[in-house]
Amino acid sequence: MAVVDTFAESHYIVSAAILGSVATDVETDKCQKYNNLLDNYYFQSVAIATTGVYGKFTAPFLSCLAKELNISDDPREQQWLHQRLSLAVVRGNTASILVCVQVRSDFSHPQCINQ
Repeated sequence: MAVVDTFAESHYIVSAAILGSVATDVETDKCQKYNNLLDNYYFQSVAIATTGVYGKFTAPFLSCLAKELNISDDPREQQWLHQRLSLAVVRGNTASILVCVQVRSDFSHPQCINQ
């Protein structure tokens, strides 16, 4: 699974033009990278942007996966899988923000001295 930063300098122009394009590009790159595994294994790239947008092939795959993993026959299980993934992305975003806030408040940090 890949989580890609939509707001990175290398991505924000493309991501502003087409919703989900950055995640889809990462999916494609991963498929090309692991193309040699396809003879012996089933490979599915899963990519989510930091904004929570899934790549083009991720959403259908996760829907199929949730149906296969349906243990309790509760129709909400598919929603729970998507919620758990969304929470993981939010937690990662929060951790990134907190690290930046801590670095900025520590004026003895080398990055803050030069500013």
